[in-house]
Order: sequence, then structure tokens, then C-alpha cells
Amino acid sequence: MDASTSTVTFTVTDVERVEGAGRLIALAIIELELDGVALVVQGVRVVRQNNRIATEAPRFRDPRTGQWVPALILPDELGRAIAREVHRILMKRSAAV
Repeated sequence: MDASTSTVTFTVTDVERVEGAGRLIALAIIELELDGVALVVQGVRVVRQNNRIATEAPRFRDPRTGQWVPALILPDELGRAIAREVHRILMKRSAAV
């Protein structure tokens, strides 16, 4: 199958607020389905950036450089769609409180 025609869907399965962790506002769990194969991505971060919030992929510390780097790199369109949905869920839950 040609990778450029793969079907990808996602579901935000959980968004949990985090208090007292600096810029970190929440952590999310996402299920990505790639042509029928489900992958669970844990540790999607929602962080404060100046006057807005941003969604970041899970990170790990590179043992060679000591720098934090993304553990998952998604196409921009998919990353933006996931961020919109995570933010929507987070705002909906905040409004309900």
C-alpha cells in the first residue's frame, strides 16, 4: 500500500489536568489508527506558551546531547487537528467546573 494514501484517524481517549507543574497544564492520551492498526500515544503535553496554550508530543531526553526531543513527529496537519481536539476537550471540561 502506498503510504501517501493511508487512512489515519485519531481519538483523544483522556485529558487530565495537571496542577503545580510549571508550564504544564494537562496530559493527554491519543489513539492513532493507521489503516486499521491502533497505536496509543501517552504523555501528549498541553503547556502554557506566553498568552496561549500549545500541545506538544511526548518527549524523551537524548542520551547523547541531554536535550529533550519529541518522541513522535507527526505531519503538521494531523498534529494541528489533534491539538484542536485536545484543546476543545480541555476547554469544555474547564467550563463545566
